[in-house]
Amino acid sequence: MKNNNFKSEYQENSISIISTGKLGSNLAIALQDSKYILKAVHSSRKNQRILLQKKLNPNILITSDINEAIKDSKYIFITCTDDLIKKIVQKINSQINQVLIHFSASVTLSTLSICNNNMTGTIHPLQTFPNINCSDRLYKIPYAIESNHKEVVDWLYNFAKSFEGIPLKLSPEFRNIYHAAAVTSCALLSSLIAISSDMLDFLKLDDETRISMLIPIIYSTVEGISKEGIQRSMTGPYIRGDFDTIKSHLNALEDFDPKISLAYSSLALYTLEKTQINNPTHKSIYEKLLKSIKKNLEMLNK
Repeated sequence: MKNNNFKSEYQENSISIISTGKLGSNLAIALQDSKYILKAVHSSRKNQRILLQKKLNPNILITSDINEAIKDSKYIFITCTDDLIKKIVQKINSQINQVLIHFSASVTLSTLSICNNNMTGTIHPLQTFPNINCSDRLYKIPYAIESNHKEVVDWLYNFAKSFEGIPLKLSPEFRNIYHAAAVTSCALLSSLIAISSDMLDFLKLDDETRISMLIPIIYSTVEGISKEGIQRSMTGPYIRGDFDTIKSHLNALEDFDPKISLAYSSLALYTLEKTQINNPTHKSIYEKLLKSIKKNLEMLNK
C-alpha cells in the first residue's frame, strides 16, 4: 500500500522497527547509539512499549501506530513472527523511496511484494534472543541477506559489517534448508538436551537438576568443537566402533521409550557416517541402527 503524502527525501541510515519483540528490542537497543538513526519503534503491546521507554533514548518515538512509526524513516525493519509478516505488510502505507526489510529466515522475499514500488530485502541474524537484554548477541555472527536490488544488498552487507558480522548472500532456493539448519542448531539442540535429561529420569531428580548435571559435558563438547572441530571433538563408542556398548544402548532405549530410541538411533546413524572410521564393526553397527529405527517406527505406529 502507498501513502499519497509523498516525502521525497529521508535521512540516509534512518530506521524504524515494526512489531518490536525480542529481536526488534535488541536491535533497537543496539542501534540507538550507533551510526544508524533509529527514528521509531512500533509495538502493539502496551507492556512492551512501556519497557522500551525505559530502555531507549527519549528522542526515539515509541508508538502503537505502524504508519506513525514509519513516516520519517528510509528503512522499515519488520521483526514480527513469521506468521504475522504478511498481515503487518498489508497495514503499511509505505512510499516508493522507502525500503522494506524483514528479518525472517523462512519467509520469502516475495511476501513483501504487495508493496509493488518499494525496494525490499531480508536479513536474518543467525542467533537466538531469549530476552530483550542480549543485544551483544548481534555482534560477530552470520547475517543471511537477500534482495533483488544491488543497492539494498550493499546496504544490508554494510549493516551486518557494522556489527562485525559475517554477511551471507542467501539464494531463495536454499532459504528453507538454511532455516532448518538454524532450527536444528537451536531448538532441536535444546530438545536433544531435554532427551538426555529424560534418560536420567531413573535418578528421581527434578528436570532442572538433571539438566544442571549435563551442563559441564555440554560446555566441554561445544568448547571442543570450537577449538578442534567436529571430528576431533567426537568421543565415545561410535569413534571406537564398540558394537556391544552400542547394542546395549539400543536394547535399553527401545524398552525405555521408542521416541527417544528413534531419536538416538537416527542421530547415531549420522554420527557413524561423520566419524569416517573404517573398522570391522562399522557395518554391524550400521545394520543394528537401521533395525532399531525400523523397530521404533513399528512400535510408534501401533
